[in-house]
Amino acid sequence: MSDGPHKSLPLRPHWRTFAQRAAKAAYALDEVRETLAYAIKRDVLQAPISNIREIMDSDTLFAYMRIEKLEALRSRHPGSAPAQLAIDCAVAAVGKGLTGQAGTHAATTMAIEDTTRSAMRSIEEHYQREAHPRSSRYVRERQLAVRQQFDCGALASELLSPAKPPPQRAVKLAVRDGLDQGPPR
Repeated sequence: MSDGPHKSLPLRPHWRTFAQRAAKAAYALDEVRETLAYAIKRDVLQAPISNIREIMDSDTLFAYMRIEKLEALRSRHPGSAPAQLAIDCAVAAVGKGLTGQAGTHAATTMAIEDTTRSAMRSIEEHYQREAHPRSSRYVRERQLAVRQQFDCGALASELLSPAKPPPQRAVKLAVRDGLDQGPPR
């Protein structure tokens, strides 16, 4: 008997938790959405958001100078996919003429959207290979339903609201282990 395709999912553990909840009808869509926010935060907070914010807020006159600073930041984070993605998104935001807080927010929102799309695509492909077609279709529909209700811009605002984003380890998924914390009525 298998534990489910989420056990062999080639993604980080927080994305396996998301896949597990998306695949089980016992979890309400709100609980799946909660896990999605948790998984995204765990990934995006690995990026140097504070450094990107400093560069976007700097008094640089020309866009190319800001991009050079971002590329220099890239070299300080080799091998970190979330860092590379966030820097790519910041470069794209600068290319659109965005700077300051608006530029940081746009870059973070783009990083969240891309992280979400990439993980959901990987989960869907994995379930198509490893699960029954009906289960695969169910996971896809649940992911799509959660994605449509999820506001990436709001999550970016939440991450950027403090002066310094919270550390990745501070992000925890709520554990419901008491009798009064059961499923909603």
